Amino acid sequence: MLCAGIASLFYEVLWVSQLGFSLGSTAIATSIMLSAFLGGLAIGSITMGRRADALKHPARVFGLIETGAVVIGLASIPALGAAGRAYVWLAQSWGLTGTAAMVMRGVFSLIVMLIPAIIFGMTFPLATSLAGRLVAAQTAAGSVSAVSSFGSAAGALICGLWLAPLLGITHSSFIAAGFNLLAGLLALSISLLLARSQQSPQDQARR
Repeated sequence: MLCAGIASLFYEVLWVSQLGFSLGSTAIATSIMLSAFLGGLAIGSITMGRRADALKHPARVFGLIETGAVVIGLASIPALGAAGRAYVWLAQSWGLTGTAAMVMRGVFSLIVMLIPAIIFGMTFPLATSLAGRLVAAQTAAGSVSAVSSFGSAAGALICGLWLAPLLGITHSSFIAAGFNLLAGLLALSISLLLARSQQSPQDQARR
């Protein structure tokens, strides 16, 4: 969850930077990004929260989601650029200006960011469900939230103050994807270890 938290805040910083270029206003870009990110987290958490406790291998699902987030997260950066170009074409074709143009631009950008944000939101209930099976259920949610929050804080500081200014948006997104991949591989490894530990002695002897 630490790596997932770092990656998610990497993308927040990069989305604001990318939107700032196309919208021309950091304040508007931040507002749109937060709306998409927090809304996506809520949708993903609600969607997966109803199913997480019923899953036999939550760590495996977590790993698969995080590895899928590698592709989706990386695609979100050029997709925001494409959304900006699509907006320009439609605004010119329809003669949109002022508030109408800004609303259309915001909607295009929000849709692009909402999809990866939903994916990120699915990881918290999965991590909480897994932690509840490994440690005391009373402390599982708090522990997961603390680790995720620490990772998010670290991701915002590293990307915002150092990485993005040094490497730029595109190269920084590859590092964010690397954290997603690391989180996915660790989760899949944990799932494999848990599956082996739950095998009966007879099953282990056959192998």
